[in-house]
Amino acid sequence: MNYEKKILNNVIQFPGTNNPKLDEREKEVARLLHSAAYKMSLNDWDKHPITHKELSALSNYGEAIEHPPIVASRLISVLATSLIRNSMEDLI
Repeated sequence: MNYEKKILNNVIQFPGTNNPKLDEREKEVARLLHSAAYKMSLNDWDKHPITHKELSALSNYGEAIEHPPIVASRLISVLATSLIRNSMEDLI
């Protein structure tokens, strides 16, 4: 049985303090989510692969973001294709 590695981010924000690592992490996540959405908004969206980091960001924060319907549909298509491809590789 395969278990996915869970990526833990132990950056904590304490009230009344400034945490530059948390700010950096939030900017990185926003950049990754924007990058994935931008790729899916292009006319040749199927030629732009979603990176592992972008997939991880979508996995962790996907339910809290909104995309235009065309971007969301394309993301579903790319994610389903990746899932099928990975499951076929497991069979080999």
